[in-house]
Amino acid sequence: MLSRYFHDYIDGRYTSNNIGNRTMLNSIKEFFEDMLACTPEPELRTERTIELATAVLMIEISFADNAIDNSERNMIQQLLAAEFDMTEAEVTELIKLAEQEENHAVSLHEFTRLLTDTLSINQRINVLKNLWRVAFADNRLDKYEEYTIRKVSDLLYVSHTDFIKAKHSAQSENN
Repeated sequence: MLSRYFHDYIDGRYTSNNIGNRTMLNSIKEFFEDMLACTPEPELRTERTIELATAVLMIEISFADNAIDNSERNMIQQLLAAEFDMTEAEVTELIKLAEQEENHAVSLHEFTRLLTDTLSINQRINVLKNLWRVAFADNRLDKYEEYTIRKVSDLLYVSHTDFIKAKHSAQSENN
């Protein structure tokens, strides 16, 4: 079951009653209203879902070793900006929302299911590769980061061969 925050983000419902930090939420709401005002509703809904689900998975990987490194945070910002053609301010707001969602999520299944339902296999492999990039950003692969990425890979229905290829590709980029 998706959390209230996730649905609020997707549907654009932000009020001081449904999430605690009024200023941040109002700015997020205004940001998306301004940025996406002329985008058709179904496309907007899908795009926002993919952005948030991807960001939550990246945050989850960065927290897997119980310490988020600045290099991991920077990598997340770079990847989100490049993947979704977002400005630095947009990425910062998306990361804040993803961190809230990650804190309230019961499992990763709710996010991976959305990605599996909306992305092609090649796009899902790209998401996996980006997760590896986050894990390798601090030049150290923790066993919990690898475990979490393996779990996400299975939930995204990515083959073990593609899982290994994505890992090696991201690792070679990091060296």
